[in-house]
Amino acid sequence: MDQGDLKYTAATVIIDMDEPYVQSILESSFAKYAPLIAIRTGSSASEPDSEGLEHKHSAQSDNPSCSLMHWREYERINWDTVHRSTNVFSNAYCIRKGLIRKAQMSFNIKLYMAKHPESILKTGVPETWLFDLDDVDYLDEALMECYEVEDGMKENEGISNPRERQQFILKPSLTGRAAGIHIFDTRERLEALLEKEFESDSEEEDEEQSQTQSSYEMVSQIREWVVQRYINKPLLLKSHDERKFHIRVYTLATGDFNVYVYRHMLALFAPQPYRQSANDLDNQRAHLTNTCIQEKHDEFDESKAVDLFWHLDLAQEKLDSIFDQICRILSDTFAAVSSETTSFQTWPNCMEQFGFDFLVDESCNVYLLEANAYPDFKQTGEGLKSVVEGFMAASVAAAVEKFLLDKDMITDGLRRMMDNDRTDLIEIFSRKTERKW
Repeated sequence: MDQGDLKYTAATVIIDMDEPYVQSILESSFAKYAPLIAIRTGSSASEPDSEGLEHKHSAQSDNPSCSLMHWREYERINWDTVHRSTNVFSNAYCIRKGLIRKAQMSFNIKLYMAKHPESILKTGVPETWLFDLDDVDYLDEALMECYEVEDGMKENEGISNPRERQQFILKPSLTGRAAGIHIFDTRERLEALLEKEFESDSEEEDEEQSQTQSSYEMVSQIREWVVQRYINKPLLLKSHDERKFHIRVYTLATGDFNVYVYRHMLALFAPQPYRQSANDLDNQRAHLTNTCIQEKHDEFDESKAVDLFWHLDLAQEKLDSIFDQICRILSDTFAAVSSETTSFQTWPNCMEQFGFDFLVDESCNVYLLEANAYPDFKQTGEGLKSVVEGFMAASVAAAVEKFLLDKDMITDGLRRMMDNDRTDLIEIFSRKTERKW
């Protein structure tokens, strides 16, 4: 990197991620900007305040400006400093439950569709119902709020072909990594699944007295689920043994407010063929495509679990159509959630990476399944690690230009490197909020 006579440190970034896979990639991405940007690592990294940083750097150069960025786990970000400073930045938005909580996102999307009935979200999101339940004994009352689900289960009684039956998927609103997710098509099955979940929760409450439980290992103590109409006719590829798959899309949201899609998407496959197991709703290895589930099995093969979207055995026009639908769905999704400021608040000095999951049906229609903050980048694996490295490099380049370095610090060589790193970031949404508080 050609930086001429610039020898001083203009900014500092604290990188503090729990997953070594992510930590090392971030350190490498920021290292390209040394010595302009200093790197501090780990949870014990000191957090100088903005005044201390400005004093330090003004002593090293004629340029008094200086920046500090927190790139760390959400719980360890110093939000008080971020929200009261003009030169302290973070890799997350403080309030974004309207996107990452399934029930909240569904509610916001419904509000948006009521105002924008022409939106692609009308067909690009599976029909979804909020499902609140404190006890299985109150199931009748809960189903009154989603009577379409109960009607669908009753209609199934006279249909023998499993793929012609109406199927639904139950998801806890707060958990991730496929925890507590179940598929059902009858009232009896739904009751049995809920009884099992409530019993599991009771056991975990007892265990909590002696050990801390991971949020991914327990169903939320808030009895809040969503029920979605299950897409039981997914796109199946012979080249991948007709196994069900979903598409993982990485997005970057910056400031207040621009959103970019990273073009290099992933296809994550279930370990077992779908068609022959469509009737077995308990066979998660055919129905669920999360690689975190597969890794627990001895026969897990990373090379068969993850592939590049653009390498799938589909005609180019179908790949292009799927990508176009994804971009349109994401654009309207961010428009929907960002308009509800009680559950999603953008800030000019924040940015965040999100992971979105999409399903494609046999007619190549695309459906948004869910959004994830702090996506599990490690599920990409070692073979396709370059996708994560590319997305991190693009995200870091965006942060460097938007937050960390003044324009006069960016040399021609540095500009070429940053532009190259951001080549595959495609802007899909932009909004400038006139803040009144």
